Amino acid sequence: MENHRQVYDENQPHIVIFPFVLQSHIKPLLCLAEFLSQAGLLVTFVLTHQNHSRLVDTLALPSRHRLPNLRLVPISDGFPDDFPRTLGYNYISAMRSATKPHLKELLQSLSSPPVTCMISDGIMSFPIEVAEELKIPVFTFYVCGPRYLWAIFNLPKLVEKGKLPFADDGDMNQEICHDAPELEGLKRRDLPPFCMSKYHHPNLEFYINEHLAMTRSSGLILNTLDDPSLPHLRHLFQKIYTVGPLHSLSSTISDQSNGCLRKEEESCLTWLDSQPSKSVIYVSFGSVVTTTRNQLLEFWHALVNSDYPFLFVLRSDLIRDMTLEELKVCPSGRGYVVGWAPQERVLAHKAVGGFLTHGGWNSIMESIAARVPMICWPPQLSADCSINTKLVSKEWGIGVELDASDTETIKGSIKKFMETHRAEIQNSIDGIGKLAWDSISPGGSSYDNLEMLIKDITKMQHKGE
Repeated sequence: MENHRQVYDENQPHIVIFPFVLQSHIKPLLCLAEFLSQAGLLVTFVLTHQNHSRLVDTLALPSRHRLPNLRLVPISDGFPDDFPRTLGYNYISAMRSATKPHLKELLQSLSSPPVTCMISDGIMSFPIEVAEELKIPVFTFYVCGPRYLWAIFNLPKLVEKGKLPFADDGDMNQEICHDAPELEGLKRRDLPPFCMSKYHHPNLEFYINEHLAMTRSSGLILNTLDDPSLPHLRHLFQKIYTVGPLHSLSSTISDQSNGCLRKEEESCLTWLDSQPSKSVIYVSFGSVVTTTRNQLLEFWHALVNSDYPFLFVLRSDLIRDMTLEELKVCPSGRGYVVGWAPQERVLAHKAVGGFLTHGGWNSIMESIAARVPMICWPPQLSADCSINTKLVSKEWGIGVELDASDTETIKGSIKKFMETHRAEIQNSIDGIGKLAWDSISPGGSSYDNLEMLIKDITKMQHKGE
């Protein structure tokens, strides 16, 4: 799988997929890669050296042997090992000069068979530039939901009106968007951190331009179901392929937890086996979010003093200013703590009754597919989490928002959620969950869009012959 010098059919469509370095970006794109390779297309999945070694270690050999058309290929991103790889401006802007030459060199070396097209992560524009230079068609994949992307495309109008950027000492609940369809009532707190700045900084303009570059692609691929914002986005792109939930589609191909860069502690599944049905609160704030010491302690004490068993994912890098050893073991024995959990299997477990989440798009899609109601706690200025939370709590009715983080409020919210809200929400999430599974079944919208994507890629192959 890792040897890209293996001989393949010269007439086989060949796709290069290049995700951003974070797990939340790699996982859905790897799910897409699995489906495309299963359909007979050759897929070269490009990773930085660090992520390549981590990912290969987590992929079981039997799974890889079932997908001989999928190969993982490492490249250098041009940075030393200790350089912080984040969604921040410093790393992404520097990739244009540091990583771009390595990607171009790789694409030029992949000649047997030649590259038919590339699928690039929409957070980066330089892969589109490389593809244009080499005259390779390119699709963009965007890991966040369509409503958030629609908000990003409306940022230039807010800049023109003087609404952006805004200072970090302003009223975060101030509404700044009144006339954009599907974004009525958008507040400062709903926007990503690059919208906030007291002084002139290239942050905002840079990220806007990175997103606008996606419109030059041959099409946009979204890990989503239908959404009212999609008709507005369709005016900006040649084609849009909605293909969610990708993780559920991938699970029909392989039973492995592919795309995970962390070691999953499966012991929590055994613990869940001992818990009553729908009694456990599963708590995870994703792979990137960090908290302060006080925030974590408020959540911890609320969970420990609640009447419900809980499974808490406490990443080693979750807390900025404390160690996990400072947390006392739950005296009641109701709590179970892991560094990382096999989330899809946890959410599918009959013991799980609710998901306390930061509101990341992947987590929401996984919770919908598992039909687990959500309590969303979106950290302030955390990319798409606030907009996602509004969808979950106000539009779809499949969860509630937790807008405070003190112990008593959290404990009270958990109690009310488990005793009252969950039953009310269950019908809604059961309905959306069914739609999700129907969409990836033959004849469903996501399944048909994936088939259309394959046909469009195959046409590119024939056109280039």
